[in-house]
Amino acid sequence: MTALSLEPILNRALAGADITEAEGVILLLQTEPAALAVIQATADQLRQRQVGDTVTYVLNRNINFTNICEQHCSFCAFRRDAGQAGAYWLDEAAILQKTAEAVEVGATEICMQGGLNPQAQIDHSSLAYYLKIVRAIKSSFPQLHLHAFSPQEVEFIARQDGLSYAEVILALQAAGVNSMPGTAAEVLDDSVRQILCPEKISSAIWLEIVETAHRLEMPTTSTMLSGHIETPQQQMRHLGKLRDLQQQRHPAQFSEFILLPFVGQDAPKPLRRRVGRDQPVLSDALRLMAVARIFLGNWIVNHQPSWVKLGLEGAATALNWGCNDIGGTLMEEHITSMAGAQGGTCQTAADLQAAIVSVGRLTQQRDTLYRPIPLMQQISA
Repeated sequence: MTALSLEPILNRALAGADITEAEGVILLLQTEPAALAVIQATADQLRQRQVGDTVTYVLNRNINFTNICEQHCSFCAFRRDAGQAGAYWLDEAAILQKTAEAVEVGATEICMQGGLNPQAQIDHSSLAYYLKIVRAIKSSFPQLHLHAFSPQEVEFIARQDGLSYAEVILALQAAGVNSMPGTAAEVLDDSVRQILCPEKISSAIWLEIVETAHRLEMPTTSTMLSGHIETPQQQMRHLGKLRDLQQQRHPAQFSEFILLPFVGQDAPKPLRRRVGRDQPVLSDALRLMAVARIFLGNWIVNHQPSWVKLGLEGAATALNWGCNDIGGTLMEEHITSMAGAQGGTCQTAADLQAAIVSVGRLTQQRDTLYRPIPLMQQISA
């Protein structure tokens, strides 16, 4: 299709209408420079209209507390079996030390996720172990926002302990978890999941757990793992499911959408051979981020690239393709870096600010829920 033939779709989006999944597929299939230019311009205009020109970032620390995991996802270079070389499991003291280091440099958020470690129990209860970690962090650092435990981890705890998802979420919430990472979504299409992560929860269960969190007033993020075996149709089906859930208007909602392009350099060989590339293709990621803005922007206004996967320069480029946030400082990152990502594992506030300024935009530190942090409350990091 020509750029001109895309105008009916793009003009309706600019008029405030939601485009359909089928129309999103049409946009994703475009490769001609002129067509990509009008898609980019539309996404950028919608971004400016929906959230303005200021680009946000968060000071946070990522803590992957264990890589021991019962599952064997085909894209994962992070997981280990207990006793295997490279396996680790942080104790409470190590987690608190990492948290204290984050607080010292002004972090407002701890993002915590880990492998599904069956040994992570107290008195035969997985929930008791997770609650102990949460209470330890929150008792020492009550001011921190704890963004922790994916829908997959919630299902793991519930399955181990014979609890409902709501019971697990309410207990975590009462202990001090403030929001849930929307990871483990990968692609919300079960034919893809059977290849990528056959042991993981189904699309329906992922959506059920997130919807339960939203009903219980726990906000979540939303993500997509892209650029592996999925088709444009499956990408749009994934975005459609996110939009459908957001439209339900529960007390809490998705705070952001994050695209996570596949890094395969050190991923398990079968999937790496099938995908045929080691690093993400930036142009593919940019096109998908632009279409995500056009499709989701009326409902999920904050869109973030992954500097870990794309590099800081690539993430800065994405700010002209519909994104309005550049993510967090992280301080450390293991899941993607162990897959061979070349974007690094830590950024300072100055690094993120410089990347934002490089594309001519203003910067603003935010908290996890996208509330601006006044300059007088910020600590240089």
